[in-house]
Amino acid sequence: MPPPTKQLDPVAASFAAEQLRAWTVQYGPALRRYFMKKVGPNEAEDLVQEVFLSLQLRGRTGGEIDNIEGYLFRTAANTIVRRHQRQKWDWAGHDVLDDLDDLSDDVSPERVLMGKEELDRVLSAMRGLPPRCSQAFFLHRFEELTYSAIAARMRITNSAVERLIQRALRRISATVDPEL
Repeated sequence: MPPPTKQLDPVAASFAAEQLRAWTVQYGPALRRYFMKKVGPNEAEDLVQEVFLSLQLRGRTGGEIDNIEGYLFRTAANTIVRRHQRQKWDWAGHDVLDDLDDLSDDVSPERVLMGKEELDRVLSAMRGLPPRCSQAFFLHRFEELTYSAIAARMRITNSAVERLIQRALRRISATVDPEL
C-alpha cells in the first residue's frame, strides 16, 4: 500500500503549479547546461524533466524546500547517479584486456608516491593564489561556471575573469613544474 499523500486544496494546488512553472523558467536553462556537460544533449532534456517531476512529487507530499536552487542541483546529481545505476554493464561492447601483466607496473608504490607528491604541489600552489584569482579559478574549474557567470558573481568584466584564471594557471603550472 503506497504511503498516504497530503492532498492540496485547489488554491494551494494552483499556487504550487504556478511556482513550479516559475522555477522551470528560472532554473531550467541552468539544469540543461549542467546535464549537457555531464551526459550530452541527447539525455539532458529528459533529465531536466526528471528533476522537475521530483520537485512536483515532493510538492504533493507537502514538503517545504528552503533552498530551491540547492535542492534542484542536488536532485540533478542524484538523477545522474540513478540513471547510471539503471544502465546495465555491456561486456560485449568492450575490448578484452590482453596485456594484464603490463598494468601492474603502472601502479607501483613509487608511482603512487610521485602522484601524491604532485597532488600536494598542486594543492599548495592553489592555496598560494591571491584571493580573487583563487575565487575565479575555483568557480571556473570546480563549480564549472562560465566566464560570464563568474564575471557577474564577482562584479568584474569577462576579460578580467580570463586574466585571473590565466594567472592562476600560470602560477600553478610554475609551482608544479618549474621547468616550464
